[in-house]
Amino acid sequence: MATKKKQAGADAAQLRRMYIDCRYGQMHLISAYPSSGGFNEASPLLLLHTENGSGADFNRYVALLGMDRSVYAPDLPGSGASDAPQGSATINGLAAAVGDLIDQLRLREVDLFACGRSVQIAFELAATRPQDVRRLIVASQQQAAVATAKPLLQLGGDPDQILQQPAAVIVAAIRDFLDGAG
Repeated sequence: MATKKKQAGADAAQLRRMYIDCRYGQMHLISAYPSSGGFNEASPLLLLHTENGSGADFNRYVALLGMDRSVYAPDLPGSGASDAPQGSATINGLAAAVGDLIDQLRLREVDLFACGRSVQIAFELAATRPQDVRRLIVASQQQAAVATAKPLLQLGGDPDQILQQPAAVIVAAIRDFLDGAG
């Protein structure tokens, strides 16, 4: 039985916690990296949580997707262990904070997976920083205010239902889209 547990653990990347600076203070995030140290990996993936969630909502996905790409699941400003903005944050402000994350980590081009209200953040980021966003994956009924030219995968309309599905199913759909649409 110990062998099966060890093998199962070898099939997932190790989760790491970190903080980066953004316009609202410190942003907490959970990350995973391929065991190769990031050489020859696929495009990094950012996972943006629902309005009342945190980056930890994606732990199952981060561990699996982190085997072949860098994966980052931040607690958006005012959520989880991230600092809160003074007053309420706008979609533009939250997108700019995610842009700060991209800059701080020196990422060149990312794929985004967004759920619920964060879909608007992802669309805003794709519109304001198109050079930084390669592909979009969304779990929400929300549509972009302005049409995006980025390849888009709609996983479903109910983010809670999507997040309750087995991680392997969602990860397979994400990988098929990200790796097959190159």
